[in-house]
Order: sequence, then C-alpha cells, then structure tokens
Amino acid sequence: MDYLDIVLERLSCAIGIGYAGDVSKVIEGILNEERVPAGIEKDGSITAHLEGNGTGAVMLACHADEIGFMVSRIDDAGRIYFSEIGGADVRILPGQEVTVLGRKRHTGYVAVKPPHLVGKEEREVVPRSEDLFIDIGLIPSMVKRNVRLGDYICFAGKYGKMAGDLRAGKSLDNRASVACGLSVMRELVKAVPGPDVYFVATSQEEYTGLGARIHAFRLPIDYAIVVDVTHGEHPDLKEHEYFPLNKGPAIVRGATVPARLFELLCDTAKSLEIAYQIQPVPSATATDADDIAFAREGIPTCIVNIPVRYMHTPVEIVSLKDIERAAQLIVHTIKRLPLVM
Repeated sequence: MDYLDIVLERLSCAIGIGYAGDVSKVIEGILNEERVPAGIEKDGSITAHLEGNGTGAVMLACHADEIGFMVSRIDDAGRIYFSEIGGADVRILPGQEVTVLGRKRHTGYVAVKPPHLVGKEEREVVPRSEDLFIDIGLIPSMVKRNVRLGDYICFAGKYGKMAGDLRAGKSLDNRASVACGLSVMRELVKAVPGPDVYFVATSQEEYTGLGARIHAFRLPIDYAIVVDVTHGEHPDLKEHEYFPLNKGPAIVRGATVPARLFELLCDTAKSLEIAYQIQPVPSATATDADDIAFAREGIPTCIVNIPVRYMHTPVEIVSLKDIERAAQLIVHTIKRLPLVM
C-alpha cells in the first residue's frame, strides 16, 4: 500500500476548486509516471484512455474537485468575507486555517470573537457564514491588491498518518476515490487488453456536475463505474446510515443502478474474497452517477463508495485498505465486463 499512501498524500495536499488549483496537473503527472497518456480537458477534468480489444468501453469516473469558499466581499479593514461552495459546515469554520487563492496563495484564518467578548446567548448560537471573515495578515491596501472578488478559498488541512492504515486529511472526498482510480489504471495498463477504459477525474461534482455531464456525453462508452465516498461510522448515526472503515467498499444498490452491474460487482468481490458492504440508495445517488446514467440515451452506471469519516471537514479519515479493496474490485470487474455487454 506504499504506492497508495504516497499518491493519496499528493492528492490530498493538492488544491482543486472551480478552475483554480493544481490538482489537475498532479493527477496528469501521476498518470504519465505510470505511462498512461493523460490530458487536462477544457472543463478542468483529467482524462486518460486505455485502448481495448473491441469488446466495448467503460468510463471510470471519480471527481477531483473539493468543497471550499469564494471571496464575496473585502471591507475597508482588509477583512475577507466569503460564501460557501459545495456544502462546508459553518459549525467547524471558526479558527480554521485556510488558503486564499489570490494573485498568489495566502495563508489565512477564519476569525472568531474571543470567548471573553462573547455573551452567554451568543455562545449558544452557531455563527452564520456571512458573519465570519478571514484574516490573511496584510494591511488593507495589500489585501485588495492581492485578493479579488470571486477568488477561491480552500481548507489548509495536513495529511496525517494515523494508527495502522488510517489516513487523515482534507478533500479525501474525493481524492480517496481518485487514488483508487489511479491504482486501477496503474494495474490495467500492464494487463491483457479488455474493454476500452476511459478514466475521467471529473471537475465540479460538488456543485455543478460539469465534468460528468460533458464527458459522459462526449465519450463513446457503453458502461460507467463511478467511485465516490460514503459516510463512515459516527455515534450520532443509526447503523444503516454509515459504513464502517476497514470493512471494504460499499457497493450501491439502487433504482438507477442496473441489477446486472450490481450483481457483477458483488460476484466479483465474492470470487476474490474482497470484503464489501451494500449501500441501498432508493433515489438520487448524490454522485456523478446521477449525471452519467441519464446522458445521451442512457448509460448503465454502477457505483463503488469508499467509507470516509467526517466528510466535508478538513480532517476526513479513510482506510488505505478500503481504497485498495475498491481498486481490486474495479480492476477485476472491468476484466469481466464483456460477460455482461
């Protein structure tokens, strides 16, 4: 799992929000290192193609973007006010270290009023995001010279190695899945050709679905496998609402997932003795699959989710073993796809 560990750290520490950041170049570089020709598309997605033997084509999709914020106002004192992009939780923002992607990168902190100055009633109320601001430590004129309205802001989380195979960091939703997809391509490039494989690290899943929509329409694919994350265990969740870490990936079973693809994933996992879980999703999946499945005349699409604790925070936690299991499941499912085409 050393490869996964190295790749996951590179991905987690990279930045990818809107069209800003370096994650696209990081992913392209990792693919090229493995001799998988890759390129960055106009929408910011990263694509790669492994030519097959004429038995059809499958899209392997995992979104590369992360949640974050956008500069909405800068006041005369140089305080940066912001709006949320993609569902950040305002409860965790006060005191967070962030990176402001201005004319250059600036480290800043989400300011919060000291407890000495907070009344009893105010302590019991979650602050509104519009009442919070970011201090980057520059004089007002320098702030306005270096930061513009509409600039992006992201968490400045650090990659942490926890006990065993657990790893913590920002944007593991969905860099854990990108690491999985890169591992799949690393193995398939050495394998006997099967179906054509189109890898797409999609852009903007967190707020527009842009990359999935564009490339599901553009690419000549017959099937799609989406890799995303799902909620790991938490004391406030009921047993059916979470999927424990180190118990394997969660295979989605739902109204929009064709039964033959779900069964193929489960049969593959059983045959290889890969631990897995089943995630029932009766309606929309809240993943790129919702855009891919309904593209063109319809593209049969299945989903493999990797459990992650504390999603949409700077300290998401994932199991390297679960990423590895998901990768092996997908590699061998792709090899068996001609059986159901």
